Amino acid sequence: MKHLKTVTIGLIFIIGLGAESLHKGKHSNSKDPVAFDLDNLNTNVNPCDNFYSYAIGNWQKLNPIPSTEGRWMSFNVLAEENRTKIQGILDEALQASNPSKGTDLQLIQDFYKSALDTQMREERGYEALRPILETINQINDEMQLNHAFASLRRMRVSTPVSLYVSVDAENSNEHIVGAGQSGLTLGDKSYYLRTEEKYVEIRSKYKDHIDEIFRIADIEGDNAGGRILDLETKLAQINWDRKDLRDADKTYNRMMVEEFDQTLVNLQIREMLNVMGLAHAEEIVVGPVSYYRELDKLIKVIGIEEWKLYLTWHVFSSFSAHISDEFEQKSFEFFSQELRGVKEMRPRKERILRTIDGNLGEPLGKLFVEQYFPQESKEYMSTLIENLRGAYKESITNLTWMGAETKEKALKKLSSFTYKIGYPDEWKEYSKLDILPNEYLQNLLNLSAFRYDLMISKLGKPVDKKEWHMSPQMVNAYYNRSGNEIVFPAGILQPPFFHPTFDDAINYGGIGAVIGHEFTHGFDDQGAKYDWDGNKNDWWTAEDKKRFKELTQKLADQYSSYEVLPGEFVNGQLTLGENIADLGGLTLAYMACEKVMSKKKDLKIDGFTWQQRFFLGWANVWKGNITDETLRNRILTDPHSPGEQRVIGPLINIPEFQEAFNCKNTKMSKPKNEQIKIW
Repeated sequence: MKHLKTVTIGLIFIIGLGAESLHKGKHSNSKDPVAFDLDNLNTNVNPCDNFYSYAIGNWQKLNPIPSTEGRWMSFNVLAEENRTKIQGILDEALQASNPSKGTDLQLIQDFYKSALDTQMREERGYEALRPILETINQINDEMQLNHAFASLRRMRVSTPVSLYVSVDAENSNEHIVGAGQSGLTLGDKSYYLRTEEKYVEIRSKYKDHIDEIFRIADIEGDNAGGRILDLETKLAQINWDRKDLRDADKTYNRMMVEEFDQTLVNLQIREMLNVMGLAHAEEIVVGPVSYYRELDKLIKVIGIEEWKLYLTWHVFSSFSAHISDEFEQKSFEFFSQELRGVKEMRPRKERILRTIDGNLGEPLGKLFVEQYFPQESKEYMSTLIENLRGAYKESITNLTWMGAETKEKALKKLSSFTYKIGYPDEWKEYSKLDILPNEYLQNLLNLSAFRYDLMISKLGKPVDKKEWHMSPQMVNAYYNRSGNEIVFPAGILQPPFFHPTFDDAINYGGIGAVIGHEFTHGFDDQGAKYDWDGNKNDWWTAEDKKRFKELTQKLADQYSSYEVLPGEFVNGQLTLGENIADLGGLTLAYMACEKVMSKKKDLKIDGFTWQQRFFLGWANVWKGNITDETLRNRILTDPHSPGEQRVIGPLINIPEFQEAFNCKNTKMSKPKNEQIKIW
C-alpha cells in the first residue's frame, strides 16, 4: 500500500466545530458497525478449495461493480463513505461568508465554485492552456525543445524527461535531484509492444482518440494519432520494465550533474535544471541510465515537428478531463471505458469532489479529522503497532535461515521504526496559493505550479521528518524507506479494516495485518536494502543475502503461476515487494493476535474460533470485484497482486490457516517443507 498545518480559529468557527473535536471526533458516537457480516460467506464453496470465494463470495454477488467504476473493493466502499463526509464539508464551506484570502476555507470555497461554474468552463474552453501551446508551437531547435521539457514539468505535463527533487536514498537527511523515465500516455510499454489482438485493438482506438481530440481542439495535425503513437512506441522500446524500476540498486546511479550532462549530446540536463529553478543542483541520481542514452539519440531521429505534435498532445491528455463537457466525455470514453471497462461517468458533482480532494487533500483533511477521527482509534492503533513490533522481534530472533550478525542489525532497524497515526502534527502552508472563483482550468495550473515550487524548494534544505505523503482522509497506508516509518491515515482506520468495538481477531486480521504489511516493507526485497536510519546501505552478510534471495524467488515463482485472465499472469517480480509484505504482515499479525487471545482461546463468535475469524478478517479487507479491462491494466502497471491472489497467496504458506479450517492435501495447502516463511 503504498509506498500534512494549523487550523485557523475562524475556520473552525465558520464550520461549527467545537474546540475538542480534533481529539474526540464530532461523529464518533455513531452506531457500532458489524465486525464481520455472515452474509458475505458463500458456504457452497469449501474454504479449503478457495478461501477467497468462501469468505466473500456472497458479497461479490450482492455487490456488483457500479457502472461508474472499474473495480469495487472494500477500499472503494470506505472511500465512498469518506467522500460522503467530505461532500458535507464542501457544502458547508460553500456557504461561508467572505473567507480571508489565502485561508484554507477560501481556497476550498473558490476552487469548488470554479468547478461548479459549468457555463464559465464551457465559455473559457482551453484558453488557459493557450500560452503553453504557443510556447510549444514556437520551438525551432533542440535547445528550445529541452526548455519545453523542463518548463512543462511545472505544469504537470508529461514529457520523456522526468527531473524532480526527492530524498537522497543514501543520505536520508538531504534532498537530491533525480531523473526518471516518463512520457507514455498509456502508462506501460506493454500497451505499445505486445502483439496480441487486444493490445492491437487498444492502439487503434488510442490513435483514433488522439485524432478526435485534435479535431475538437481545432488544431492542425495531419495523422496526429498515428504519428504520436509511432513516437510513443519508440519511447516504449527504450523504457525499462517496471520490475527493474523497482530495483533500488539499479536505479541509484549518483553522479555530478556536469558528468551526466557530458554523456549526452542532444539532451541538455544542466540547461533543463536551470529552467526548472534548480541551477544550484550539483549532483543527480539517474534511475534508468540506458533510457537517457537512448532518448538522447531519439531527439535527433524523431525531429522537432514530431516532438511539437507529441507535446501538444500531452498538454491535452493532461487536462482534457477538465476543459469542457465534450473534451471530458472523449477522455472518459477512451481512458475509462476502453482501458478500465467503466460503463458510465460519475455525476459531475462527484467528479468535482474527486478533483478537489486530489488537489486540496490536506486542507480538506484538517476538517475531516476534526469531525470524524476519534482519539480512541489513535490509542488502539498505538497498542496494535507495539504488539506487532513485539511479534516481529520474536519472529526475527527465531528465524532459522538468518545468522546472528544480520539478526542483530535487523532488530536494530525494527526498534528504530517510527509511526504516524491519523493526521499530521503540523499542516502544510497553502496561503501563497492563488485560487480564483471563476477560473477552474487556471486553478488547476496554479495548483500544479504550487506543488512543483514546493518540491524544488526542498533542494538544499534538510528533510522534514514530520511531513506526510498522504492526506488524512485517504484509504491507504504506507512505509517510508527514507524515514523508516509507517504511516496510517485516519481514512483507513475505519470498518472493514478496523473499529475499536470489533473483536480482536477481526481487528488483527484486518488493520493488524495491514500494520504488519507496512512493517514488512522495511524488510521486503527492496526495503531490506535500507538501514535503521533510512539510508540505502548493505547491512546483510553475503550468506544471509543469498538465502533471502532464494526465499523471495520462491515467492515470486508462486505468484507468477497465477493466471488471472486468459494468457495474463501475475508478474511475480513486479509484485514481489507487496507479496513479501502480505505474507509477513499476516504471519506477524497472527502471532500478535495469539498472545492477545491467550486468555480467551476457546472463545467463539458466530460459531467461528478466533483463529477462523482472524483469517476471515484478512479476506474481508480484500473483498471486491473487478472488470477484465481494469484487471489487465493493473497486471501491467500495479505492483500489488489482485485481491483474490492477495488473500490466497499468503494463506497457503501459513500452517495456522490450514489448522484453523482443517485444510489438508487441498488447493489451499502446501506440504510443510514447501511452505515459504520469510519473516
